[in-house]
Amino acid sequence: MAGKARVHELAKELGVESKTVLAKLKEMGEFVKSASSTVEAPVARRLRNAFVASAGAPAPAAPSAPASTPASNPTPTPTPTPGAPRVSARPMPPRRPAAPAPGPKPKGPVPGAPQTATPVAKPASAHDIEVAAAEARAAALKAEQEAAVKAAQAARQQQRDNPVRREPPADGGNRPGPRPGPAAMPPRPGSPAARPSTPAPGPGARPGGRPPARGAGNNPFGIQGGQQQRPPAAGAGGSRPNSPAGMPPRPSPNSMPPRPSPASMPSQRPAAGRPGPGGAGRPGGGAGRPGGGGGGFRGGPGGGAGGGGGGYRGGPGGGAGAGGGGGYRGGPGGGAGAPGGGFRPGGPAGGGGRPGAGGRGRGGGAAGAFGRPGGRPTRGRKSKKQRRQEFDNLSAPTMSSGAPRGQGQIVRLSRGASLSDFADKINANPGSLVQEMFNLGEMVTATQSCSDDTLHLLGEHLGFDIQIVSPEDEDRELLAQFNIDLDAEVAEERLVSRAPVVTVMGHVDHGKTKLLDAIRKANVVAGEAGGITQHIGAYQVHVPHEGEDRAVTFIDTPGHEAFTAMRARGAQVTDIVILVVAADDGVMPQTIEALNHAKAADVPIVVAVNKVDKPDANPDKVRQQLTEYGLVAEEYGGETMFVNVAAKPGIGIEELLEAVLLTADASLELTAPIDGPAQGVAIEAHLDKGRGAVATVLVQKGTLRAGDSIVAGGAHGRVRAMLDENGNQLSEAGPARPVMVLGLTAPPGAGDTFLAAADDRTVRQIAEQRQARRRAASFANSRGRATLETLMEQLKEGEKTSLNLILKGDVSGSVEALEDALFNLDIPEEVQLKVLDRGVGAITESNVMLASASSEPVTIIGFNVRASNKVREMADREGVEIRYYTVIYQAIEEIEAALKGLLKPEYEEAELGSAEIRDVFRSSKIGNISGCIVRSGIIRRNAKARLLRDGAVVADNLTITSLKRFKDDATEVREGFECGLTLGGYNNVQVGDVIETFEMREKVRS
Repeated sequence: MAGKARVHELAKELGVESKTVLAKLKEMGEFVKSASSTVEAPVARRLRNAFVASAGAPAPAAPSAPASTPASNPTPTPTPTPGAPRVSARPMPPRRPAAPAPGPKPKGPVPGAPQTATPVAKPASAHDIEVAAAEARAAALKAEQEAAVKAAQAARQQQRDNPVRREPPADGGNRPGPRPGPAAMPPRPGSPAARPSTPAPGPGARPGGRPPARGAGNNPFGIQGGQQQRPPAAGAGGSRPNSPAGMPPRPSPNSMPPRPSPASMPSQRPAAGRPGPGGAGRPGGGAGRPGGGGGGFRGGPGGGAGGGGGGYRGGPGGGAGAGGGGGYRGGPGGGAGAPGGGFRPGGPAGGGGRPGAGGRGRGGGAAGAFGRPGGRPTRGRKSKKQRRQEFDNLSAPTMSSGAPRGQGQIVRLSRGASLSDFADKINANPGSLVQEMFNLGEMVTATQSCSDDTLHLLGEHLGFDIQIVSPEDEDRELLAQFNIDLDAEVAEERLVSRAPVVTVMGHVDHGKTKLLDAIRKANVVAGEAGGITQHIGAYQVHVPHEGEDRAVTFIDTPGHEAFTAMRARGAQVTDIVILVVAADDGVMPQTIEALNHAKAADVPIVVAVNKVDKPDANPDKVRQQLTEYGLVAEEYGGETMFVNVAAKPGIGIEELLEAVLLTADASLELTAPIDGPAQGVAIEAHLDKGRGAVATVLVQKGTLRAGDSIVAGGAHGRVRAMLDENGNQLSEAGPARPVMVLGLTAPPGAGDTFLAAADDRTVRQIAEQRQARRRAASFANSRGRATLETLMEQLKEGEKTSLNLILKGDVSGSVEALEDALFNLDIPEEVQLKVLDRGVGAITESNVMLASASSEPVTIIGFNVRASNKVREMADREGVEIRYYTVIYQAIEEIEAALKGLLKPEYEEAELGSAEIRDVFRSSKIGNISGCIVRSGIIRRNAKARLLRDGAVVADNLTITSLKRFKDDATEVREGFECGLTLGGYNNVQVGDVIETFEMREKVRS
């Protein structure tokens, strides 16, 4: 069949249906679409063999490709090829040069070949070889091998029925030498085909000619009328045909590559034949595994059930397999399969088979047995299934960053450190750490501040023990770089006594500030908005005690719940705590909190029971309540001093001060060095319009003098002036002395430590490094871990409604307390609060510009600060809202209400009424009209409705589009009246259905 065969043609040839052929092709792994699809030649051959094997019949052989495998009969003379005259064999000297042959090379015995008296051994049949090879092969190939043997037998039978006569050479000169007989296959290990009694073939001359191709169309190198003659080579038994025109000259033996050694050849292969006398070709080895023919260095005839023989210079092939012989310069192929080809196809194709491919060398050849084109080597084609399987078997690539491994080494990093800082600690390349983080699923740059979790994750992966340095240790290490030691021991001769620092704590409105006012004999409450202390105040008073003028430093802390952090800082810098409890209210929540702060600071407590002058005062109840928290009065056998006081009439003030001094003398040893650089803590700070940043500091060690260079937190500067609580100028301040300091670059935070240094350069460097570390830590905490898993969470946050604020206050402590209180509000997840900026001082133009530049509305909150006229005009022009507050809880309540106002409204269903359908009227214009009677409530036009039938909802989300009373339009119909209505084109209504109407009302949020 010329060209590609179609499925239906193959089905007709095989006598089966097309769907059977399609199913068989699918079993063979070939995916064919329909019966009209074409099938490649090798696939068609496999299909035929598969059907023959399944049916137990021999495969149909192509009539143009008779097999050339030696017959299995015991006749020593080979069967003559059809189409050539029979020539009698005559003896001839083995080394006599052969005369040029005018015709093609004969397949049978060549005339002139010497005849030996010993009979030629019977060659092994193809069937025996097939059986021997099938035992060593897999079971999957057995069916195809048996089919190939049967095809070869059928071809030999056809060859016997149509003998071909051979013609003698045209001239009477030198006759071609005898062609060696069929070579016996060397015994294979474990093969039953091994015949010990079979003698090896005797030496003979090289064959003098080659048989012509069966058809010109099957040999691309042949020409009609036979091939041209070639002068006989020296030592050759006969002539060989010339190479086709345009082919390069045949390589000489000297230019050939060295003969491969037996060690380099594949195991269990039959060895090539020895050279015969008179320059005869070395006979090819016996047939090998099915599909591969024999052949030697200069190949003799091949054999076996597979492809034909062939070698370095291939001789004639044979066998019943698919491929013909072929070698380096291919000899003729044979058999029922495709003709062979060599590396350089020099010889003609074998008789019969389909055009076969030459070796993968220079020059083209006929199409191969598997349909691949000859010529230049190409990459093998793979099926889609094979490519998919190879892709699935691919393993993920692994990237090695080259980062060192720690083996448990401890690495100390500051909070918010970057990968570059980590790389400096372990002497690694920052890029390698970035790659390691990417392999772990984290997207981090080399200079980005990393959170603690990210650093711990990377350290655990690399084998390092990451220890995050606390802010206190970090600050201590920073100061150590400048040879400053805050914890250095001081000699006793340098220590002097100092005043006790007393902090007043208690619940809101229990009279703390009034008590301090009574002690100071100054009205400090009048300046506080709403009578609530907004920030910490530090004062020093002088009290006569035992004939001495003793100084006592008082620190007033807010009692509102928002000032928890400020109370905690006040407890950390104090020596004694005065716990103020109102005699009428008793112990309150902030009272317990202040008590816990004092216990955590491990400072002695003096309880002042205030407001004892009120009629409903019960001091004994206060003593009993505090007993539950571990404060037992002295009259009850405890160690805590309780003093009954009344701030307004001034009752018990002297007893309270005496109790404070007695506690300080009995329980504390209050000393501090008076010389050396000053150290202390910032109590509060604010921005003054005329004086700049003003900080209230408490000196704890040394002496602070005007003109000293100090650093407080991230602020630094030179002390331009010092003021006491009354506004008087001071030249120096010793330990336990609170003063107001002017000259800092910015207001420090409440609770920041300050120290004096030798020069401005040192304090500036310390302040800059503190700012950088705080900024890095803040960025790391706000950013968190940027992982692939948090992408959806970030997208969801983008859909939330947010309230953006800018906080400005008079002192840093108040701003911090307001921010903490706002973030502690209980708000739904649909809204979020963002603080874009915070600061101390008046509202400035930069705050308004930041608010106007934001993509969302921003509100500026001013706490005890105002904006100038110019700033207010700019805010009005830009549409920025500014709110002012003087009491912190008022700001918290209004902001909480604003957050709830940002929530999307929630709606609930409110039932209006129901109507029963009493009749249905048909209208060609508007559809069905329901005649109803209102059973309850009202029926309103354009209201939402649902249709009920037998108590089940038939249709929902309907709309009453028209409503009429008789012929008049109506907006609503009340209970007990009849009406006609339509449901917006919905016509599936029946008599007895109930129509319920409702509306969606906004739900009030609690």
